[in-house]
Amino acid sequence: MKEEREKKSYSTFLKENEGKIMLAITIIFISLIMIYSNINEKEYYKKINDFQGKTVGKVYSIRLGKSSYLKYYFHDNDKKYYSEARYSEYTFDNFGKYYRVIFNEKNPSENHIYLNKEIKPDSIALTKAGFKYVIYYDYDIPTNTYIKKHKWE
Repeated sequence: MKEEREKKSYSTFLKENEGKIMLAITIIFISLIMIYSNINEKEYYKKINDFQGKTVGKVYSIRLGKSSYLKYYFHDNDKKYYSEARYSEYTFDNFGKYYRVIFNEKNPSENHIYLNKEIKPDSIALTKAGFKYVIYYDYDIPTNTYIKKHKWE
């Protein structure tokens, strides 16, 4: 008899408090996710504090939306490295601008771009950072001529 009462009371308890139990489980789950992401973020910033390489990087692509990202490139030892950052704090104003990039000298694919540190480099700084001054020609159809243009790559 007692066991039946206990079973009934336990099952009735679950039925009566189903919403509260689901809310408690949801809150615990969200809290665990927040703690995990905070730990990951701290580990990431510890890792980038050990990076010794510093250079200039240029933003060449931005996509905003559900899967937002910002693509940039930089040079190290005459090699061009492409990278991607996933932030929420950038806009299309960042496109085509130069920013400070730090990287692991042993593995430059491990890097971080500082979007709050926009720099306006001169030609000497860009050359030292590995960028090259390129001259190219665009064909202008109305005038039937080639127009000389230049850019830093």
